[in-house]
Amino acid sequence: MSLKLFLLNTFGGIKATSKIESQKDSLWKDYHVFVQVEQSDELKEFLLLEEKVKSGSFKKAKAQLKKLKFKGSSEERQLKQFNKLKRNKRLQQYLQVADSADLKRYENLKEGNDLDRYFELERIIQQGAGASEEESKALREEFKQLKASADVQFFLKYPNSAAYKNYLHMQKSEERRTFNELKAVIESDEFKERKNYLEDPKKWEKSQEHKEEQRYLELKNKPEIQLYQKYKNTNALDFPKNWELVFEDQFENTELDRSKWKTINYWAEKTVGKNFSQHGDLQAFADGKNVQIAGERLRIQVKKEKRKGLVWNPVLGFVEKEMDYSSDSLTTGGIFEAQYGILEAKIKYNPDKNFQDVFYLGGEQNGARLNLFECGAKSQFGLSASPAGQAEVNFSLSGLSAGKLYIFSMVWEKGKLSWKINDKELFAVNSNVPDYPMFLNLTSLVIQDSQSASHQFDVDWVRFYQKRKS
Repeated sequence: MSLKLFLLNTFGGIKATSKIESQKDSLWKDYHVFVQVEQSDELKEFLLLEEKVKSGSFKKAKAQLKKLKFKGSSEERQLKQFNKLKRNKRLQQYLQVADSADLKRYENLKEGNDLDRYFELERIIQQGAGASEEESKALREEFKQLKASADVQFFLKYPNSAAYKNYLHMQKSEERRTFNELKAVIESDEFKERKNYLEDPKKWEKSQEHKEEQRYLELKNKPEIQLYQKYKNTNALDFPKNWELVFEDQFENTELDRSKWKTINYWAEKTVGKNFSQHGDLQAFADGKNVQIAGERLRIQVKKEKRKGLVWNPVLGFVEKEMDYSSDSLTTGGIFEAQYGILEAKIKYNPDKNFQDVFYLGGEQNGARLNLFECGAKSQFGLSASPAGQAEVNFSLSGLSAGKLYIFSMVWEKGKLSWKINDKELFAVNSNVPDYPMFLNLTSLVIQDSQSASHQFDVDWVRFYQKRKS
């Protein structure tokens, strides 16, 4: 038993798994919110409003706005000028004509073709009416009748009227232009609202500046903005800022995700094309049949049952043999691999000397093995099968509480490996550290015959992080 681990586990040196998991989940959730807020238009708006609301000019404008009154304002001057123009007699006459039936009648005659025959006859007569005396007489008589008509008489007389002459004069006048402009302003909802606003003692509450101040306070009190303010000048989010999640399985489905895992050992697939057991093992691999996912947990089930499988025999090579146990093996080989990073998983510590549960990183070279977790006949983590015949370096896990879930982490850097349990670093090595890509592997082996009918290797989730590229 590791005395160090026993004491840490017994006296609180290793924090509760639920607390660590909650902190990790909360940190990542906060980070995602932080990033969303950091890139949001709302934050840009908040920072601009904060700068504005806290400025001396804003405070000064607020005080001045509260002093505003309608009396003496530009709006009052516009209203007075408009009322004065309304009393202008020429403008009053212009407005009467502009809406009159006579003006509409005149413009219709001018623009229409009702008088075309009259003007045609006028032109013919002026040029010498008709080809004969009789035709000329007829044309003159028609012209006379048309000229005496009400429409022609009106059309000829109306332009000379005083009212129409005043209309034409005022049409282009500065008074009319100013009047129309002021009329549009005075009658607008905006002017009416502005007038009421200036006469309102609570004009500040109705101002744009007040809206901006209220919007600033609204944004300031938003949980997302408060979260951003909480973290923006701290290093609390350094981990998610510097590391990205490149592989994850929460085992939330009811079946194994075949896009992430294979149920055939990487080297078995490369050599004989199907799983095989090592010399001395008592289990045959079930090619995924002993892999269960239930309650958001992966379980590799070891069953006491007869199953045929290939076994490596140092003398005979690969031979088929009926084994007394079945188990399974998972790998990301050929799907996911990485060089350097952080591997962590939430695993149930379930030691049984008859079995060996293993979660490790292995590479194409089939040399060094980085053990995140070993439990059973040997309960440990560390570096095994080191290159160049180096001795294995391991740290015992025997001080942990059986049946409990822990978060095991392995930090793999260039020239250094370190292992943690629930974020507490317990072991590190600085030599013989592999520097080539590796993939994830999980299995449960039967080391010696057991009275138990079954054994379970349970994993709640798996994650692999790598440094973000700058």
